[in-house]
Amino acid sequence: MLSASDTSALAEASASVHLGTLDAVQRRVLWLATSIVHHANKVRRTPSGVKVGGHQASSASIVSIMTVLYFAHLRGPDRVSVKPHASPVLHAINYLLGRLDVRYLTQLRSFGGLQSYPSRSKDPDPVDFSTGSVGIGATATLWSALAHRYVAGHFDVPQGGRQVALLGDAELDEDAVWEALVDPMVPRLGEVLWIVDLNRQSLDRVVPDIAAGRIGAMFDAAGWQTITVKYGRRLRELFARDGGRGAARAHRRNGKRGIPATAAPPGFGVAGPPAGQRSC
Repeated sequence: MLSASDTSALAEASASVHLGTLDAVQRRVLWLATSIVHHANKVRRTPSGVKVGGHQASSASIVSIMTVLYFAHLRGPDRVSVKPHASPVLHAINYLLGRLDVRYLTQLRSFGGLQSYPSRSKDPDPVDFSTGSVGIGATATLWSALAHRYVAGHFDVPQGGRQVALLGDAELDEDAVWEALVDPMVPRLGEVLWIVDLNRQSLDRVVPDIAAGRIGAMFDAAGWQTITVKYGRRLRELFARDGGRGAARAHRRNGKRGIPATAAPPGFGVAGPPAGQRSC
């Protein structure tokens, strides 16, 4: 019979293997997503010679989040709205899951190939929400949740899943987002989860570092439960070392960031309605 310490060691080993597997998967996803964009711009010939783009950096900033979601947490009824600039990551994941033919990996933004942004009608692989119109894709999760609640209340249908939106912080500049969030019914949608990728990248500007606190406060004001995920396990250990003096030195060197810029991973916020109001 195993002792308590043996059981704990086995649990830790199991968790380590699980995380190690996810890390290997995310590295493969990152390589594929980067390669999809690289081939479209550097390898494939175009009549005009103009590069087609593909947003490699905005894809890279959300690879870890999407890997964990798709390979560890999502279940059959769940639906995900993927931010427009992460379409290469979605296609890479669909390929690894056997949902996309290999020939499409070289056809990003080509006629009949992978679309610039996730499209339910034009992409050859499964897409839950079309998100090309910035801001509309995220709010679609709200309308999807409301629609399913209505149908479930009037007909005998299978139980719905979670409605997850993955969006960039610059996408929150869209008025349509906040017009939807202030609706009094929205905070009651416990099946809705939004994950905001705070990579500070925008086509128009660099999103200010202070925007993270402002964004969180705006979600709080709209009645959402907000959780900011900024530091990983290794950085938390650094802060605890020497009574936090090492972290304090990093704070003085790097101002408000609080950690050396080269060691700072892309942070992201998680927003969802209050746990006490979940009803499904």
